[in-house]
Amino acid sequence: MKVNGKIIGLNKNVFFKNHVNINPGARFLGKGKVEIGNYFHTGQNLTIISTNHRYENAEAIPYDKIRINKPVVIKDFVWLGDSVLIIPGVTIGKGAIVAAGSVVTKDVPDYAIVGGSPAKLIKYRNIEAFEKLEKQKKFL
Repeated sequence: MKVNGKIIGLNKNVFFKNHVNINPGARFLGKGKVEIGNYFHTGQNLTIISTNHRYENAEAIPYDKIRINKPVVIKDFVWLGDSVLIIPGVTIGKGAIVAAGSVVTKDVPDYAIVGGSPAKLIKYRNIEAFEKLEKQKKFL
């Protein structure tokens, strides 16, 4: 794992595979499980949230003291741009790209390129070219 600056919030529920590259300003907020796959790259100021406040059937407004952990899964070969925010319970598929400044509120399919707030599908990567590079083990 290559860490290029300060990371906030690492805890026993955050798991990294191999060849992970994290840039400055990454924040892991919450106690839910976070799994990050092989050959992951992120821009600066990534925020991953893995815990929500309970607001439905809560004992107070706007929420109560109960916290709900929801896992975040980032599969292999994912690239996240600067200032990406990932909401609890999201899975980002293999080979996906998330544009800078995006807020990821729903699962991202394999090979998808998404962007915006909330993040929406822009297009898919060239899967044939991706798989060819993967077979040739041309990884950064």
